[in-house]
Amino acid sequence: MSHILSLLNEMRGRLGMYLGDSSLTKLASFLRGYDLAIYKCGLGESDPFLADFRDWVHQQFQTEGLSWEETILRHSKDESDALKRFWELLDKYVLERNGSSVKAGTAAITGPSERGS
Repeated sequence: MSHILSLLNEMRGRLGMYLGDSSLTKLASFLRGYDLAIYKCGLGESDPFLADFRDWVHQQFQTEGLSWEETILRHSKDESDALKRFWELLDKYVLERNGSSVKAGTAAITGPSERGS
């Protein structure tokens, strides 16, 4: 299983604990840093999720050349709206890729939407 998807499952609904505030830009930076740390510490390979999700987001919005968070932000009112849209897109991505919810430990990746924490 993707270590990024497992982490997102843990973070969902409580981003404030991980990021300080709810921001799609901060979330994207945190995920890239986490992925790099896993690789640099020899705990695993770089997770293909971030590139795959970026390509999928580009297909959804018929864009290219931007990061996934920039693409979502350009189609949102603000950071809060973009974060809400991220969780919706993530659920759709996971459903399309796996045909059902992804299990991370004992909790499914599809859970309640982010509530601004």
